[in-house]
Amino acid sequence: MKDTPKEEKKQTGRSTFGEGLRKAAGLTLLTGVCAGTGIVLGAAAHFYKYSLTPKKHDPRLDSDPSEKEYAAGRKWVKTHPLREDIYIRSDDGLHLHAHYIPAERGDSAEHRYAVCVHGYANAADSMGLYASVYRDRYGMNVLLPDLRGHGRSDGVYVGMGYDESRDLLRWIDWILEKDPSAKIILHGISMGAATVLMTTGCRLPKQVAAAVSDSAYTSAVDVFTYVYKKLDEAVIPAPLMMEAVRAIALVRAGYDIAKVRPVEAVARSQTPTLFIHGQADTFVPPEMMPALYKAASCPKAFQWFPEADHVQSVNVDPETYWARIERFLHAQEIALM
Repeated sequence: MKDTPKEEKKQTGRSTFGEGLRKAAGLTLLTGVCAGTGIVLGAAAHFYKYSLTPKKHDPRLDSDPSEKEYAAGRKWVKTHPLREDIYIRSDDGLHLHAHYIPAERGDSAEHRYAVCVHGYANAADSMGLYASVYRDRYGMNVLLPDLRGHGRSDGVYVGMGYDESRDLLRWIDWILEKDPSAKIILHGISMGAATVLMTTGCRLPKQVAAAVSDSAYTSAVDVFTYVYKKLDEAVIPAPLMMEAVRAIALVRAGYDIAKVRPVEAVARSQTPTLFIHGQADTFVPPEMMPALYKAASCPKAFQWFPEADHVQSVNVDPETYWARIERFLHAQEIALM
């Protein structure tokens, strides 16, 4: 009987030692998890800055041969004698800017408008290449919005088409307040195309007659994953990285990148849409276009450009590019000059 307390003490000692090991192991694991979490969040913060903070166009890029026509378009916008600066307020109070260039007075197309929406890390004047054709060849009024955070528009983050689609609705309202008889075409490239598709997923006024989507992505997460995997420093598993970027975007930008899904928006769309993509695109995977086309519930058409890189279809084969758009618009009974 006298040995019982000693045995109990001995067992208690073993138990205390084992509990100590478990606590130490737990602390080590917690430290590792915290360190790992810090690494992931640090990498995600870097990717957020890389991908979701607005960037200015670098004029040095204009010397690249692939940018020659885009540079000419910028000049066309900036020097056009009829260009006007237009400002509106977004739903959340941002000051938004657009270039507006009306058609010639007396033109038979006085009620026709092309809204040309620029892509990632650019500004409205980059759409001069497209707007000049809509105006000078087809006789349309052209509106070139600076997406939030770009050009002269307020904003501190890139919405990848999420908030930008609501802003585009406001620009449509601006046109209709000016001209209730307007017939409107939306033409976007890259992120601008995703913005256009997100907008067509909303309830639109009947005056929005057609949309052209050039090089759009299926979702923000899809395109971020594709870009991330190509980075040399992509050592963190892509799904984990995307969740971390998503969390940072929710805090810093106030929106969920997982909700930026043009592939779902087109399934709700009733706006006739032409999908264009270059099969040599190295930024937005070409296979995203068939996915968008298949998902679209609206009247639709598509055009491949086999040798075109990202948003270069218009330069690789401009005759086919504009001829396809003309056929598409004619099919929607939109008159051209």
